[in-house]
Amino acid sequence: MLRLVKIYSNNADVFPAIHFHDGLNIVFANVTKAKKDKSSHSLGKTTLVDLLNFTLLKKIDKNHFLKKLEFKDFIFFLEIEYDSGKFVTVRRAVNGKISIRSLPYSTELQAQGDSSWEYTNLGLSKAKQNLNSLLDLNVFDAEHFHFRTGLRYCFRKQTQYEETFKVNSSRETDSQWKPYLAEILGIDAGLVLDKYEKNQQVASINNAIKELQSLPSESAQSLEAEIAQIEARISRLEGELEEFDFRNADAEVSSELVEQVSTKLSELNSQIYDIDQRLKEISNSISTDFSFDLEKVEELFNEVSINFPEQLRRSYNDLVSLNQQMSEGRKERLLAARKKLFSERDKVEIQINELAKEQSSLATALVQKDAFAKYKQMQSRLSVEQSRVAVLKERVSTLDKASLLQDKLEEAQILQNEAERELAKATRVGDNELMKKAVTIFSELVERVLGLSAFFYTEVNREGNIEFKIGLKDQTSVSDGFSYKRTLSAIFDIVILILHSNKSFYRFCYHDGLLESLDDRVKLKLITVMREVSNKYGLQLILSVLDSDVPSTESGEKVYFPETEVIRQLDDSGDKGRLFRMASF
Repeated sequence: MLRLVKIYSNNADVFPAIHFHDGLNIVFANVTKAKKDKSSHSLGKTTLVDLLNFTLLKKIDKNHFLKKLEFKDFIFFLEIEYDSGKFVTVRRAVNGKISIRSLPYSTELQAQGDSSWEYTNLGLSKAKQNLNSLLDLNVFDAEHFHFRTGLRYCFRKQTQYEETFKVNSSRETDSQWKPYLAEILGIDAGLVLDKYEKNQQVASINNAIKELQSLPSESAQSLEAEIAQIEARISRLEGELEEFDFRNADAEVSSELVEQVSTKLSELNSQIYDIDQRLKEISNSISTDFSFDLEKVEELFNEVSINFPEQLRRSYNDLVSLNQQMSEGRKERLLAARKKLFSERDKVEIQINELAKEQSSLATALVQKDAFAKYKQMQSRLSVEQSRVAVLKERVSTLDKASLLQDKLEEAQILQNEAERELAKATRVGDNELMKKAVTIFSELVERVLGLSAFFYTEVNREGNIEFKIGLKDQTSVSDGFSYKRTLSAIFDIVILILHSNKSFYRFCYHDGLLESLDDRVKLKLITVMREVSNKYGLQLILSVLDSDVPSTESGEKVYFPETEVIRQLDDSGDKGRLFRMASF
């Protein structure tokens, strides 16, 4: 069982110990009339809920009040009775590790060193594990739940009455609390968990199908036929490409370059022609000699009876002699010029031969490059076809995956439907004696406190998941009233404790501000019922109450709680009146 004994700290002057007992445990906050307009939240009546939860190993965030600088050196101790005559103390520092010690008697351990603790220097996870093992709450399946799971129905702050069954924040999923509640009401939690597991499987497969995006409109058969056709075309293209030879195809050749070489070659051939013409003229000039016959001239003069003067003879002889001299110099110059032209011609012919070879090579390379362009074009076509095949195969794969997922989805849905049918059977009250008992107790307490005919029940919703509902016979309109919801939620928590009061289970619940906004008659009835059931079943029912919420009789007389029920008195007189006797934080 889990029964609170006391909570204390390493600084008793600031936080004096609080002792709990069976029956009503009242945290009473008195606010003076002069200060009624002031908020009472700083007194600490709600803070005690958070502190108890902390010592019961709840993980806290940076917004928790204990994260404030004022509490950095605090160490808190919670003593729990977990079996008759067996006690365990949890030592939890605000900054530091956790220690746990079990003893056969109740005592205070704030002065004990680390060596005296049974478990010490524990992290939060390990501490939960050890404490869970010691408490051994056997009402629920230890494989799926631990002692902190059920604390949701042991602590209710003022904002947590709206949802009777869920209790905690809206961020919590149904699968995190419904299996536990089903278990303690006699419904196999395994069935609830199995249904949520099957839901998850169906959702996962549906998400996988959605991730495939839009499915191809063609059938797998038509796509495969198209693939076969394209692959045959690819095979032909690959065969044609293998027949090409492109060893020089990567040369930097263009038609402009070939034309430049041809033009240069033409120019050189023109030079050869000019040289040959000049050589011909020189050869003609060399073969022509100067010729003058003086004797024939004299015979001509004699025939015409003209005297040929001696002086003229000497002049002609001088002319012949001069021409002979001149002819010999000219011939030497012509021979020299011819030799030079022959040399020049040889050089030009060498250039022509080289350019002719280059022209032939370039022309051949140009032809090959044009063929390479065709080759690359064919390669491009081949690449397109191969890409098309890859796309089509991916579409076939998508269809195959979708088909496989669809098969799996159908199988998962069958299992989901089976789990739903099993769960629907289990939610019936007829064969569930524990549920019958819980409904009976709940109905009786609601009738006594609110004068309503009420019950709660379970069913499966449209999704086939378990639902917990409250039915108010012929009084459906009052279910919308906050004060009724507040009372129904508190009664439900108490019913759970009563239901398992003879087992190893929780023995306490803390209701913060429960009496606020309730009608005085409802308050008086509720307090009476809480006293009766707590004494009868050995429960600790803890209430935080403002003096303004203390009920009055029909005559107007305030009905205060006896001192024996008040475990901590708070007031707004100063620091000493707060839960922590320090300045407001």
